[in-house]
Amino acid sequence: MFGLKHAHVIIWFLMTPSLTAHGGIVYIHRVRNSSVEISCESANKEEKPFAFSLKRKLLQSRQVLYLSKGRSPYINTSEEKDRITVRDELENHAIHLTISNLQGRDTDVYHCVFHYGVLPYEKNVPGKTEFFIYVEDYFHESYNCSNYLPLLYVISGAACLLGVLVFSLTAAYCCKCPKRRKLQPTVPVYEEMAGVRPAKGKATRSHTDIAKLEEANSSAATLFANQNLYVN
Repeated sequence: MFGLKHAHVIIWFLMTPSLTAHGGIVYIHRVRNSSVEISCESANKEEKPFAFSLKRKLLQSRQVLYLSKGRSPYINTSEEKDRITVRDELENHAIHLTISNLQGRDTDVYHCVFHYGVLPYEKNVPGKTEFFIYVEDYFHESYNCSNYLPLLYVISGAACLLGVLVFSLTAAYCCKCPKRRKLQPTVPVYEEMAGVRPAKGKATRSHTDIAKLEEANSSAATLFANQNLYVN
């Protein structure tokens, strides 16, 4: 049943090369009721670890078991106690585990952590390899809505990124619009001069008419004066 239930597992698996920085990841495919063996090896060979822990992430972020040197492993859930066996080789910086009677809910990414130093100042060193275990289960199981949180986070993040991108492009476009002013058509010099010439012509004719009127008035005044002279 490789449907929506494990869609976020596929998304994470495609992103794994950029997320796993301390080493590689091993993909393991199993079917229901089968078993799987994994071996964890520490990258720190200079010190002796005092404890080891196996953890899950992605679908369930929790600790599966904790093994302290010289003691029996502590397994968190009673359902897993009868299904997980541990072979302790902490002296050799390694741990070997077997998970039997696999169920669909065991699908997840498992990673190992080796603990060094002295409590509470311990130093945690991840194992060289992570294990992506996918259990193909054809039986109906009760689903937990919290298992879909990673998928929702991925979809929400993509939607937010798309929204920010669209907003940025829209804002950039709107800022450029006021700057796009239409250029005013330039009036050629000869047209401007042609437009001024008629005005100058009108002014010249006006001055000519005034001069002629004054000349007529002067002639009329001279004629009137001559007539008065003859009368006397």
